[in-house]
Amino acid sequence: MADISIIILSRGAKKGLFSPTNHKLCGTKSGGILVKLNKLLISGIMASLALSACAPQKNDSSILTSGDGIIGGTEVKSEDSISQSIVAVYDAFEGQICTGSLLPNNIVLTAAHCIGLFQEDMYVFFGTTITSASEHRKVEKIEVSQYWENRRGEEFDTGDIALIKFSGEAPKGYKPATFLTSRRNIKKGAEIVLAGYGIADGKTGDGIGTLRTTKVKIENTNYSTSEFLVDQTQGTGACHGDSGGPAYLEQNGKLYLMGITSRGVKDDANDCSQYSAFTSTLYYKSWINRMVTRLSSSLVDPNQLMTK
Repeated sequence: MADISIIILSRGAKKGLFSPTNHKLCGTKSGGILVKLNKLLISGIMASLALSACAPQKNDSSILTSGDGIIGGTEVKSEDSISQSIVAVYDAFEGQICTGSLLPNNIVLTAAHCIGLFQEDMYVFFGTTITSASEHRKVEKIEVSQYWENRRGEEFDTGDIALIKFSGEAPKGYKPATFLTSRRNIKKGAEIVLAGYGIADGKTGDGIGTLRTTKVKIENTNYSTSEFLVDQTQGTGACHGDSGGPAYLEQNGKLYLMGITSRGVKDDANDCSQYSAFTSTLYYKSWINRMVTRLSSSLVDPNQLMTK
């Protein structure tokens, strides 16, 4: 497999291309990172890392940072259990990073806007700090929500969910995430856990490419039919660099996947200080099961993912 050289250039923030103005995290040029990924056989080169976040792009001379990452959080160590089911999703053509959750059969759950134009330019990266030397796999198959194409610019129910299958196997120590199967404990004010490879500071754009985690509270359990809203006004939450990443509800010391980082809401300053919308995995339960079946080639029954 070819080495991947990742080069960093500092850039100023720009405003978004496609989203409504209050959807800053998924539709803006922001975060101050320009990344160039070269798929060449380069020996002896270990570039520093900064990976721009994931969002749909139009013709432009720069590569943008516009997804969601973790600000005000703590770095995840390789021995931490939360790291075992989180991966980075990289689009080499656009030079953009997202986060994803590992499922059975070498499948990753992420956001629809993390999917690039060309499947052959997409990779799944493993590790708590992503560098040019990080272990990675090529993406083989992709399934995107049927709602995304027509609703990607809407305020609610955007269908921002996708599944990708990668070649080979996950590295030793990785295991699939466990889905939440009941809405019983999902309520306003409930504390949830976020994680992702995004920036650590919404104003400077520093820290992208390192897995971090934090805790936030649910602001609205029914922000839309298929989404919930979290409060980021306490100085921590999702920011540029972690679109597609997990939201977990912790029960009896175990993390249960309940959402996918989608976009910022009411964040006019584009500094990740207000609210973020998340796609509900419970709402998309049937779709996830069907698409995992379509992508899977093993004998593992994907319908056991979310059966209760």
